[in-house]
Amino acid sequence: MSETKFHIREVCHNPTDGDFIVAAFDSALPHLASVGSGDQWGSTPFSERAEKRQRMYDCIPLSEASRLNQEGSERGRLFIAEAEAHDRSDLQGLSFRIGDRGNRFLSVGAAFVREKWWPGYVRTHDSTKSICENADAGGMFCYLEVLISDFRTGTARKGAGAALLQRARAYSVSRGAKALFLDCWAGNSGSLVQFYTGQGFVQVADFSTERPDSDAWPGSLLKLELET
Repeated sequence: MSETKFHIREVCHNPTDGDFIVAAFDSALPHLASVGSGDQWGSTPFSERAEKRQRMYDCIPLSEASRLNQEGSERGRLFIAEAEAHDRSDLQGLSFRIGDRGNRFLSVGAAFVREKWWPGYVRTHDSTKSICENADAGGMFCYLEVLISDFRTGTARKGAGAALLQRARAYSVSRGAKALFLDCWAGNSGSLVQFYTGQGFVQVADFSTERPDSDAWPGSLLKLELET
């Protein structure tokens, strides 16, 4: 899908960018519940979960240190998809910035890509451990840790996920990565898995993660082969 509808911003150094990402995750919860995917992230807002909230804020300094090529920093990049608000509609409560010509750019989605990194629950799981080890030994790869769109923005967010995936792929190629990995919830008949396979990813493993006081979280690991 073309990115022409969206501006993909790479300079993400303001605390308000973290506020936006957390609010976007909060906005997704009612939608997920309405389509039978409420177990994906549960019902407690991310803004009320200290660990989840901090994880979203932590990606901002990591991304900026990486963008500025600061030595000793982990490598990764945060991208924010913006849509220009042509109708001058009321943006109260939403995240937006004012451009050089006074036009307003509404934040509609975000993606965070990390280099040579695995979530702990993927690296150590029996069904995915060998995949991680082979990728580690094979050279450069990237991992899409975060992909979210803001459901408060209505139709303005449509297509933002695909555009951000396209940008994450381009970034990975620019870094010499041989593959881009991600994991996602595999419940609700695999509807989210189907979205990613529709974007060119291949499902390479299934796993489940135990959760306290809740059913196990069913997940899938997916991979996109890259030509560098």
